[in-house]
Amino acid sequence: MVDESAFRDAESVMAHMRALRQELLTTSIEPSGDEARSGLTGPQVGLIRSLVTDGSATVTELARRLSLSHSTTSGIVDRLQARGLVTREPDPDDRRYTRVQVTEPVQGYTRELEEGPYGRLTRALDAASPAERKAVLDGLETLRELLSR
Repeated sequence: MVDESAFRDAESVMAHMRALRQELLTTSIEPSGDEARSGLTGPQVGLIRSLVTDGSATVTELARRLSLSHSTTSGIVDRLQARGLVTREPDPDDRRYTRVQVTEPVQGYTRELEEGPYGRLTRALDAASPAERKAVLDGLETLRELLSR
């Protein structure tokens, strides 16, 4: 019969493994860091994708890119701006216009998607002290040895 404390420890290890898997394989587009589903609509995702792929644009340019009306596009931008996902900045060449661009959290999100879990893990380990890195590696090695017995 397995000791009750060993069972509780196993549950805790599994909870940590699930959390680590989720943290390494998912990212958040929200500035708040909320890992829940973003709740973005198809047109919102399309607008963000257009900005990430093709760069900043005026609302008129975005409306043309997305084949949407100016008022619909402006409303999408308003909602994304309220969530901190895009900003409107004065056009440096013509201050009569504003350009919409993605915020740093969105840029970070797209970088994380491109890098995958290795990039995220590498950044976390880079921020760790040598003692913290050793503790992580030693703990994982010990767990693997225990599981192979």
